[in-house]
Amino acid sequence: MSTNKEKKVFILAGEPSGDYIGSSLINGLRLVDKKMIFFGIGGPLMLEEGLVSKYDMNNFNIIGFLNYIKNYKKLKNLLDEIVKLIMLEKPEAVITIDTKGFSFLLAKNLKKSFKVSGFKCPLIHFVPPTIWAYGKSRAKKWKNLHDNLFCLFKKEEEIFHKLGIECVYLGNPVIEKFLKSTNSNSKINLNKNNLINGKTIKCFLLPGSRDTEIRYLLPEFISLIKKFNDKQIAISWVIPTTKFHFKEVSNKIKNLKPKNDIQVFILEDNYELLKEADIAIACSGTITLELALFKIPTIAVYKTDIISASIGRMLVNFKNVILPNFLVGENFVPFLFQEKCTVNNINKLLRTYIDKIKEKNHLFAINSDKIVKSMNYSDINEFNFSKNSGKKIIEIINSYKY
Repeated sequence: MSTNKEKKVFILAGEPSGDYIGSSLINGLRLVDKKMIFFGIGGPLMLEEGLVSKYDMNNFNIIGFLNYIKNYKKLKNLLDEIVKLIMLEKPEAVITIDTKGFSFLLAKNLKKSFKVSGFKCPLIHFVPPTIWAYGKSRAKKWKNLHDNLFCLFKKEEEIFHKLGIECVYLGNPVIEKFLKSTNSNSKINLNKNNLINGKTIKCFLLPGSRDTEIRYLLPEFISLIKKFNDKQIAISWVIPTTKFHFKEVSNKIKNLKPKNDIQVFILEDNYELLKEADIAIACSGTITLELALFKIPTIAVYKTDIISASIGRMLVNFKNVILPNFLVGENFVPFLFQEKCTVNNINKLLRTYIDKIKEKNHLFAINSDKIVKSMNYSDINEFNFSKNSGKKIIEIINSYKY
């Protein structure tokens, strides 16, 4: 345990959504203790909050069976180094966010080191396995692994409790970001940013935040732009991406024509631009929830290598894999996975959305309200994830039996 003069907390986030959650946690902890020091792994948002990041977050942003095999040695070395770092620094707590495979192994290895060294501290994890998609067996592996588990959905908390696993819902920073955005007075106009022509249908293409996702999805999106040639329908393409992938995505689309109808922007810096979309085609993940909240008619897509896809089919319940569908209990967001994720199928669905845009707008508006209600948010003041999490973590640290 660190001294009173320098209370340290280790935090790990391995992807942009975790980076946002981590920044909220650091902000909440600083409200309680301004002198607290944060170190670990995080992205630009956590760095802005004062995190000292020891490693590049993108080293951990790996998905798919083949990618884990290819990167096994690197990940194993990182795991050993991080365990040594934590044992050397002796923080007040170790907090991991999502990044489930690595977080699981880190907790197991730290517990072994705790037994040998005599030092220990609370192991806290946010965003546990998505048991509604992966089933009960995956959740049971996490039982008793951490001192505290925190989830982002009220419905999720109830499922864990039924399995006899203590998991607490403290609010959801994504919902709060959405509510603050809709309550803000600022009105962002894409025309002012010279992004698109206001007379056209604005179709947002979101290829994901991981290298693998962009590798498989961006070519399909580029093919869609080339294929969609309809003089009766004026359409502009907008591609929100991460800071890390901005240059790569921009380079790959720069030779497409017409150039004036294709724009790329950094999503982290322009979150509210999402609400300007008429239609979105997005990599499955948290972004589908954000788009659904903004009432944007969305098509979810995903593509990976053949082996990872085959394993996914054995492990995943595809009826529940798309987050907005799980929260509402209705498959209102269509999902094109693997061999169904082709330019022809995407094009066909997109045209259906354009033809039935009023109907789709109504459907997504209704379900957006349902999602907010399912999270117990009646107004922006009812929950405060950052503040609640900060207080709770301090309580855990103060009551922990070292």
